[in-house]
Order: sequence, then structure tokens, then C-alpha cells
Amino acid sequence: MSDQDFIAAQSGFSRVFLIENRARPDHAHSFEGFMRAQAPSKGYGDVTKIETPDPDNYGKFREVGRIRGEEERASITLEGRYAADLRSAMLRLANKGCALDVQVHFGVCDPPSQFDAFLKALILEDALIVNWEADDLGALGSGDQAVVNERIEVSAKLIYDVVPLKFAEKAEDVLTNEGIDVVICDDISCGDCTEESDGCQRIYVLTKAAGGSPGTAADIAYSLNGGQTWYAHDVDTLGAAEEPNALGCVGVYIVVVSVTSLSLHYAPKEDFKAGTGDPAFTEVATGFVVGKGPQDIWSLGNLAFVVGKGGYVYLLEDPTAGVTVLDAGVATVDDLNAIHALSARFAVAVGNNGAVVFTENGVTWQAATVRPTGVGVHLKTVRAKSHKEWWVGTSNGRLYYTLDGGASWTEKAFPHSGVGVVRELEMASDTIFYMTHDTAAPKGELLASWNGGYSWTLLPQTSAVLVDADRFTAIAACKADPHLLVAVGLDGAGSDGIVVVGDM
Repeated sequence: MSDQDFIAAQSGFSRVFLIENRARPDHAHSFEGFMRAQAPSKGYGDVTKIETPDPDNYGKFREVGRIRGEEERASITLEGRYAADLRSAMLRLANKGCALDVQVHFGVCDPPSQFDAFLKALILEDALIVNWEADDLGALGSGDQAVVNERIEVSAKLIYDVVPLKFAEKAEDVLTNEGIDVVICDDISCGDCTEESDGCQRIYVLTKAAGGSPGTAADIAYSLNGGQTWYAHDVDTLGAAEEPNALGCVGVYIVVVSVTSLSLHYAPKEDFKAGTGDPAFTEVATGFVVGKGPQDIWSLGNLAFVVGKGGYVYLLEDPTAGVTVLDAGVATVDDLNAIHALSARFAVAVGNNGAVVFTENGVTWQAATVRPTGVGVHLKTVRAKSHKEWWVGTSNGRLYYTLDGGASWTEKAFPHSGVGVVRELEMASDTIFYMTHDTAAPKGELLASWNGGYSWTLLPQTSAVLVDADRFTAIAACKADPHLLVAVGLDGAGSDGIVVVGDM
């Protein structure tokens, strides 16, 4: 870190953006050209010692443990000129009392008011104004005359910073077939109970089977160090003619679902080590219904939802025991292609002909009031930000969102929308969204939004060129760091798989 070249931040090169009522596709960011951001801070909890008497010295004590205190909210003060002829926007926001998002962008060459171009952005999410104040408003003498400034003190739930992603191709020596799914299965660990990790180290990529004669089974390529080093092993319980569909981490297992094998295939995560041995996969078909095979899986840790043909929805609690049917094509008979769950009680699934189904209790499923698309246009991906805000991508290259739980839908334009396919969406945080899209050329594209989907920008932001790909089929962002993105797909020659990792 100390040897890296960097550009020192200067206070004159920062600008403030506010998103009133928080980042959302219909909430525009505002450029606050007359504000400045003062010093941000966040307390991570005081440390209290646990002591016992020193057995070797009277009057002395040994530290045998520690207690971490309550983590504090982030805070920042915004200051601006108090106008003599205009109402105060700061006071209005303070009186309103609703949450907002604050972003402080640093730049050099781009126009300061350009939201999507920055060297670095400090983001404070879910912020509340806790205090408003202004300087002395009057003067009793000539020496008292001065400009009047006003300030708001902001308390935020979350604070983090991001810089433009730099993408590098990885796993060229182990990935020979198209990558069709990717997951990051990791948690932050200081090494007390498990291996040290920042929560973004263990990445798993599922590939297609190799065609030809003789063919080979699908592979799982994986990295245990954040995408730097890669290994690959085949899913040996899948036949060469059996294509996998999706990948998930459920409990202590890596799980692959396949519509052609009408089954799931699992192996212990501990089997995926640094180049030693093959993971021991086991196939389980229990619970799957003929003709209603699985097409996608979304894991919540110790349980997962699986969706498939004919509108079927399954529950997976123990990979060794198979699945149970939650919905036997009652909510919809259309094939379901993708699912996303916020909890064991709430999930949304999408499929062919604009089908959207959801559950609010984890058991009973119902169709959304309105479909975002009609017959012949299929939904390829879904992400739910909340119980009411859902996003879907389509087979004809369009993006839609609902803010009322599927009662109405709005199209959101993005660069090159309306052609090709929107393959997958990812929500790294409430503010940062990612998307994969391929044009009809074909050409794979990655896009990002830093304001909850209100505006979208092609990646990379810099003058660098993204590696050539026919399509990026799937993406995964790290829950512990919204800045990390992994994308997998088919390379520009249309033959080999591709993995790119975007980081600082």
C-alpha cells in the first residue's frame, strides 16, 4: 500500500451530490455546487480491557480479553452559503426529516457537475439530518460584517468509497467453456475461527459442458484469493450431454442445478482447495418433477429457492435430501428463468412471456398484478431491492422496474438499450447496481449505476477498453465490498469461457 502511486485528495477538488429520499430509479441526484463537505467520521466502538490479577506481581493485572463497544453511525457536516433571497434547501431537508443519500465526488478534468465521472466517490447511505445551524445573521458594527454560512450535520447508516473499476481477465488457463454462473461464497473473518478473509476471496464459476466427441462434463472454476489464482474441477456427476443451469452455496455445500439431468449436484465447500484432488460430487433427484426441471437457484445461506420449467418453485433446505415443491405451476405455467430472495419469507421469480411471481411468506406464491412484457418477450433476470422495488431484464434488451410490488412497471433506458439481451442484474448495495447486456453484434457489455438505477454508465469509466466478449452471462458483486465485481461469459471468439474481475 505504501509503495503505490496516488493522487492526493485536495479539498478544492471535491463536490457534493444529494439524493433526496434516497437512491431510487425515479429520484434524481442533485449537484450542490454551493456546498462543501467537511470532515467525515465514523466510530467503530471503543475497546474495553478484560483483566485478571497478575499471578507474579501484586498490584499488577494482565489483559486476558477485550470487549468491543457499540459501533457508531457515520457522520459528516455539509456547509453552504446562506442565501439572502432564496429559501434554504438545507433547512427544508432538515424540516422534512426524511432519509437521503450523500455523495462526495473527487475529480480533476471532468466537469464537477458530471455525476458519473469521478476519480473517487465517498458514499453515505440512509442518512438523516440531525442538526441545522447558521452563522451570526447580523452585525452590530463594521467589524462584525461577514458572509453567512449554514450547516447540516448528517448521520448515516453506511459509509464507503469507490473508485472507477479496473478490469482484468482471469482464469485463462483453466476456463475453456462458457461461464454461465458465478457466486462469491465468503464472509469476513479475522482468522479466529476460519481462514482470514475480507469476505471477497472465495469465487466459484460454473461453465457449460464441452461439446464434441468425446465431450466432457461441466466444470467449476474457483479462486480462493479474490480472483488472483484459479483452479478447475469437473462436476463428475453430470454427463457430457447434461448441461448445468445455475450455481449456489447452500450451507456447507456448493450446489449445481440442471434441467437436463432433472437433479441437483452437490459437493462440500471444503473439497475446493488449492489444486488438490477432485471435489466429491453427489447427484440428488429427490423432489424434482419430470418436465419441471430446475433452471435457477438463489441461496440465503442455509436454504435456497429453486425455480424451473412450467412455473415450478422448489425449496432446498438440505442438498443431501433433495427439494420439496412449493408451487406446482399454480401462480404461472410459464417457465421460470431466475429468482431472487430477500429472506426466507420474501422472494420474486421471473420467466417467459413476462411472468412474475412472488411470495410474502415463503410458502404461498402469487402472480404479480401486471406483467412488464407480453408474449414472446422473456424475463432473464430479477433483483428485488425491497418488498416493493423490483428490477427485471428482458430477452429484447430492455430494463424495467416496479415501485409498487408489480402493480405497475416503468422502463428505464440505458446505453444501447432495446437491442440484444439483458443477462443479469446485481445490487452491490442500495446505491450501486451492476448489469450485463449484450448487443446484437454480439458484444458483451457491463454497466453500473451509482444512484440506485436512476442513470447507467458503460464500464469501464476510464479510457481503458473492456476485454472483448460475445456476452457476459452472469455477474457477482461482493456483499462485503460493493466495489468488487466478477463477470463471466463467452469470449469474443465465441469459443472459450471468460472471467473478468473488476477492482480498484
